[in-house]
Amino acid sequence: MRKLTSIVITFILLTACGSQPIKPETNYTPLISALISHNEPVIKAQHKTLKMGQKNRNIVNLYLLVIRDKPYELISNSQLLIQNIHHYNLYQQIILKPMLLWAYAHPIYRQETAKQVRILQRESLLVAPSEIDFLACETENEGCSNTLRAQIAQIISPKIITETLTLMAENDPCINLSDENLAGDFGNQCLASRKGDLEINLISKPKFLFNQWQAMLDTQTNKTP
Repeated sequence: MRKLTSIVITFILLTACGSQPIKPETNYTPLISALISHNEPVIKAQHKTLKMGQKNRNIVNLYLLVIRDKPYELISNSQLLIQNIHHYNLYQQIILKPMLLWAYAHPIYRQETAKQVRILQRESLLVAPSEIDFLACETENEGCSNTLRAQIAQIISPKIITETLTLMAENDPCINLSDENLAGDFGNQCLASRKGDLEINLISKPKFLFNQWQAMLDTQTNKTP
């Protein structure tokens, strides 16, 4: 009888344990799909209803500015975040750093190339050498975007910034990184871009894989720096 009672008690305990409700995991798939496809209405709707740590909310809000092509607003809205980026984990920083690089590259490039565009009128339009040295701007120098570079110096290496700015210059028909005047269609394209008749994409918006967003969103951090 004692043995039977023991079996019954054990059965009851096992049944009780098995009946505990399993807390379902948050389904981030609709949000992630919207982030990948840049579907802003769905992002905003999911953002309001999903359980999400405050740091992750900050990152999603910043990515909305990427989608809207607002690098200067992203810079303005990320100042506190930059000061506290050490509070963001690896998966969050994997998303944050390319966004910050994309945003800061715009004003840095604009400032460091502003006075270096020269179009020469000959038989055809020529683009003169721009005499730009992004490498020299890795250390503080006159004519460089020293303030902006300093803001992200601890987050993005000067080498990465130089590589990014160089790629932007190679996409810019008004910038000539060679030692000779560029003939052909360079001058016409530069003039058209300055008039607004030719749209030039100097740097693409950062995009992330599904598993990168998933890894970030699975991190539930509720403290706000």
